[in-house]
Amino acid sequence: MKRIVLTALAAATFTVASAQNAAVNSAVLSHKNGTLDKAQADIEKAIAHDKTKGKAKTWFYRGVIYQDMLGNPIYGKLTNDNTPTIVLESFNKTLELEGKDSEFGKQVPERLTMLYGQVLNQAVEFHNAQNWDNAIKKYELASKINPTDTTAVLYAAYASTAKQDYKGAIKYYDQLIGIGHKTEDVFKNKIQLMQASEASDEQVLAALSAGLKEHPNSVYLMQEELKYYLKNNRADQALAKLEAAIKADPNNASLYAVLGNLQERKNNLDGAYANYKKAIELDPKNFDAHYNLAVMEYNKGSDFNNKAAKMDYATFQKKGKALEAQSKKHYEASVPYFEKALELQPNDESTLRNLSAVYTRLKRTADAERINKMLKK
Repeated sequence: MKRIVLTALAAATFTVASAQNAAVNSAVLSHKNGTLDKAQADIEKAIAHDKTKGKAKTWFYRGVIYQDMLGNPIYGKLTNDNTPTIVLESFNKTLELEGKDSEFGKQVPERLTMLYGQVLNQAVEFHNAQNWDNAIKKYELASKINPTDTTAVLYAAYASTAKQDYKGAIKYYDQLIGIGHKTEDVFKNKIQLMQASEASDEQVLAALSAGLKEHPNSVYLMQEELKYYLKNNRADQALAKLEAAIKADPNNASLYAVLGNLQERKNNLDGAYANYKKAIELDPKNFDAHYNLAVMEYNKGSDFNNKAAKMDYATFQKKGKALEAQSKKHYEASVPYFEKALELQPNDESTLRNLSAVYTRLKRTADAERINKMLKK
C-alpha cells in the first residue's frame, strides 16, 4: 500500500512538471507563430512555477517574447514603460543560471545589443520632445544594458544640463570619466557645470587638476586653473607651475600662451607680449596667442585714443595729433593678429566683433561691413 502511494505521488509530480514544461514549449511555439499575447501568458505561468522558474530556457524566452513585443504594431499595446527592464532582468537571469557559454547564454549578447538600440531610440524620442525626465530614465537603462558604452551616459549629461540639474549632469560626467571616456570636453563641461552650481573653489581646482593630468596641453584647463589661483592669491604658485612645465616641455606653444595670459593678468605687459610672440614662433596656428596679441595692441590703441579724447581743445592742438597717430599705429598692428585668429577660428564671435571694431576705427568701411555680414549669419 505504501509503495502504491509513493508511485502515485511521483506520477503527480511528473504530471505537474510536464505541464509546466509544456507551458514553456507552448510559449516558444506561440512566439514562433507570432501570437505574442499567448506566448506572454504561457511564459508568465512558467516563470511563476517552482518547476520551471529555475531554468535558463524559461528566462531567455521570457526576455525574447517581451522584447519582440516592443514596438510591435499589434502587441506593442501590451507593453509598458517597465517592459525593457523586464527584458534586461530576464536575460541577466539567463546568464546567472547557465553562464555566457551555455546554449541560451550565447544568444544573450546579440539580444542585449538589440535591446540597447531599442531603449536608446526611446530615449532620443523623449529627448527630442524635451521630456528630460523620461529621456534620462531611458538613458540610464541603456547604460545598464551596456555599461561600457558612453553614448547614453553622455546624452544623459546633456539632458540633465538642459533640465538645469547641474549636479545630476556632473554625476554623469564623473561616470564617463570612470569608464575611461576622458576627453577634454568632458572635463570642460564638468568644470563649467561645477562653476554654475555650488561647488567650492577647491572642488573645482581638484577637477581642473584631474583634467590637466589627462590633457596637460589644454589651454582652457590651464587658464581656468590660473583664474582660480589668482582668485585665491596663489599667482606665484601658478607661475612656478607654468615655469616648471615650460622647463620640461620648452617647445610647447600652449604653455607660453598661458604664461603670457598670466603675466598680462599681473600687468606685466612686456612679458606677456614676449611670451605670446614666442607661442606664435613655436606654433603659427596658436589661436590664443594671436587673439591675445591683437587685443593687447587694440587696447594700447584705445588707451592713446582715450587720452586724446579727454584733452581740452588747446592741449589737443599741441599733443592730440601725436596721440592719435600712436593710437592708429596700434590699431593697425592689431589687424594682422585678429585676421589670423579669424582664419584659425572662422566662427569665433569675439574675433569678429573686435575685427569689425578695429576696421571701423581705421575707416575701413568695406571690411567692417563684410565682417558685420558674417556676424549676422
